[in-house]
Amino acid sequence: MYIVDGKPYMRAHALSLYWFRHYALLRWSNVSELRLLEGERLILDVSPAPDFKRYVAVRAVIAELVILAMLNIVVAMTLYVVTGGVPITTVGLGPLLATYALSYLVLAAMVIVLTLVLINLMYKKYHYWVTDKRVVWRHGVIGYSITSVPLERISDVAVSRTFWERICGVGGVVVKEMGAVPKFGYGYWYGVGPVFPTMIAVPDPEGVQRQILELIGKKGKES
Repeated sequence: MYIVDGKPYMRAHALSLYWFRHYALLRWSNVSELRLLEGERLILDVSPAPDFKRYVAVRAVIAELVILAMLNIVVAMTLYVVTGGVPITTVGLGPLLATYALSYLVLAAMVIVLTLVLINLMYKKYHYWVTDKRVVWRHGVIGYSITSVPLERISDVAVSRTFWERICGVGGVVVKEMGAVPKFGYGYWYGVGPVFPTMIAVPDPEGVQRQILELIGKKGKES
């Protein structure tokens, strides 16, 4: 008989409860995934706001549906020919347009469902930390990567409130590194095109910006 939280349990039950709690702690603890450097102190531990999902979904789905509309022209024409469609010189564009619409709806539904699944995975992977030495991002979809920028290498910290961010009720913090250029990459999925490392959907972007700038100022005085 074992005692857990003041309650008696059989040995097997007690061990199962212990390992379940131990796994849950490792699975959901974000701080445990950030390995602090020697003498480093954690200042901010930030999770994206829930509207992260809505923002990324809106940006992604709009871009995907536009691209799909163009690709579907080839898909619809191929389906029309393969299924033995009557030449449009005889029946007009009506049947071909119907095939286009049907294939577009089916493909769009598949793309949207897949996007929402991936966004849910992304939301669990994204996390941000600010220490007294660096700014750190965790980003990914199925796996994840961790990127950091030392405070002394940061040239600018900007709050981002674009049109789509305002629509979705979120704001971001863009950190620019000295000598760095915007990068393409799914890891910083913040729209189409190259971007700087960005804290997407930060609950208090102005507050995070202020804290980072204050840390940079202190770091400059120390050096």
